[in-house]
Amino acid sequence: MPEPQANRALDLIAAALAIFVPVLAVIWTLSVPQRFGILIYPEQIAALMLGFSLTVVYLRDVERTTGVMALLNGFLALASFLLGLYVYWRFVDLSENTHRLPTEALVLGIFVVALVMEGVRRVIGWTLIIIFALLLLYALFGDYVPGPLVGRPQPIEDILRFLGTDSTATWGQSLQIAAFVVVLFVLFGSFLMATGGGDFFTQLASRVSGNGPGNTAKVAVTASALFGTISGSAVSNVMSTGVMTIPLMKRAGFKPSQAGAIEAVASTGGQLMPPVMGAAAFLMAELLQIPYRDIMLAAALPAILYYLSIYVQIDFMARRDNIASLVEGERPPILNVLIRGWVCIIAFAVLMVAILQFQMRAEAAAIWTVLAIAIFGLLAWGMKVKNGQMSPRAVLAAFVDTGSSVADVMLITAAAGMIIGLMTTTGLGFALSIYLLDFGGESMFGLLIITGIVGIVLGLGLPTTAVYLLLAALAAPALVQLGIKPIAAHMFVFYYGMLSMITPPIAMSAIAAASIAGSDQISTGNEAFRFGWIAYILPFLFIYKPGLLLEDSFIMIMYVFASSIVALVLVTGGILGYALAPLVPLMRFVWTVIGFATIAPLDQLASPLVEFAVSAVGVVFITAHVVMTRRERPAAVSLA
Repeated sequence: MPEPQANRALDLIAAALAIFVPVLAVIWTLSVPQRFGILIYPEQIAALMLGFSLTVVYLRDVERTTGVMALLNGFLALASFLLGLYVYWRFVDLSENTHRLPTEALVLGIFVVALVMEGVRRVIGWTLIIIFALLLLYALFGDYVPGPLVGRPQPIEDILRFLGTDSTATWGQSLQIAAFVVVLFVLFGSFLMATGGGDFFTQLASRVSGNGPGNTAKVAVTASALFGTISGSAVSNVMSTGVMTIPLMKRAGFKPSQAGAIEAVASTGGQLMPPVMGAAAFLMAELLQIPYRDIMLAAALPAILYYLSIYVQIDFMARRDNIASLVEGERPPILNVLIRGWVCIIAFAVLMVAILQFQMRAEAAAIWTVLAIAIFGLLAWGMKVKNGQMSPRAVLAAFVDTGSSVADVMLITAAAGMIIGLMTTTGLGFALSIYLLDFGGESMFGLLIITGIVGIVLGLGLPTTAVYLLLAALAAPALVQLGIKPIAAHMFVFYYGMLSMITPPIAMSAIAAASIAGSDQISTGNEAFRFGWIAYILPFLFIYKPGLLLEDSFIMIMYVFASSIVALVLVTGGILGYALAPLVPLMRFVWTVIGFATIAPLDQLASPLVEFAVSAVGVVFITAHVVMTRRERPAAVSLA
């Protein structure tokens, strides 16, 4: 068979398997087997989906290689496909009768570990594999570990059987959430993009971002926030919106490193932007056993503060550096934008009503939303409506894109399931929680600092989803034992898992943005770190000011939110030395000190009256600055 024909055949096979991944998720979520009286376990469907995802990953490399390596990749692809079918067929017997089928379970465990870990190496590198290897060594030689973390050694054969057949390991909760929740929301995003969602968000952002100083960068922030509501991926967000917004920012006068950093920070925030957020948010809802809408609502105010901080920084910086705004002629009329994005508007309305009004599970709401997009998109295509069309070919392509793009997530969550399973079966997770709890007995703040640092370090080599799963098993239980509310503890580790995207030296979002901006990766990463400063503080507010997560009275929620806005304006002005007008050195220092004091938990260190007084002083300083600026320069007051 000629090579082009062989590649064509491989593409068709990969596309067919990619289609089956979201289709299986839809079938399971709609309880189709149960409606026909067929007893199937979720682990069986998840195994099929993982096998198909592994096959897609290895097939990608078949086309990129030649000779022996191409044959090896082809063998691994075939083995992955057969693995999914085999686990689906034999899971029930093997999970219930491992002791009677030790050889079969051992061989299965070897293949599962080898195929998953090699797949993970190809999609994200060695970090997760090294963590797995260390935990495997602990399971084998835990009795050599000194102190409170001493473990009980286990035979390698038992460990491999456990990883290949147990519901608390590879086929457990983390893989199932990715298979039955994350996949469906990625499908939702694919359908939305197929009907013109990307252009709609960018054009809408250009209209709602105002026409003030630094308007082009504000468009980037708004577009990334809107796009993040459906993507939940920092790097894909950068690559989707950055190709349009970064050149605009550079043309307006922003330095290339600044333009790349703004896009990187704005895109990273997409992981915490309701209603979809990132994959870790769905994992959080399942781990906490609470409705996804509770996670979505809790994330709303922090997300607003995150993006507002970027917005204020851009405004102050643009005023300081005299950066031009986007001219009115480049902004499409708002009515035209809304007409073009009518399918997107309907889709978001269906999603929000399903989750908030009908209190559907997140995955069920996603299916109804996808169905709505498909119906209206196909109607628009059939009736030749100019905007919002989705042809049958586009529907098929959306399924293919979904299956291909979630393959990495499926592998990562499977590997994370192995790691969590090892921590559970060895008792290391419990021992670490006790150890951290003892440490936190002396200093809860110190425990939070260590947890944050560990999250950032892990994130240097792992995506947010994997970091969250590890910290949710390691650190979150200790935080909860100290009296921290579960949702605050999990949001804390979620945020610090995300921050690696903008933290040097890796800063994957900044690297992606730098490639578009044509800027130095290190300088772009440093700028992103500075622009995202509030994200390093917000998680501590979850702990000390739970009103930010809606875990307080309405009055306190409003106070915490308002005082946080006051603080970010003061700190931003103090750092930049400019707000609506220049700030003298002494005033910069005062603004910075009062800003940080405003968000400090003074009600616990002193009294609520002291905290309210400091917040009031902050409001006075901002008000005085606005009044003085208006007298000198009336046109400079607007923060638009």
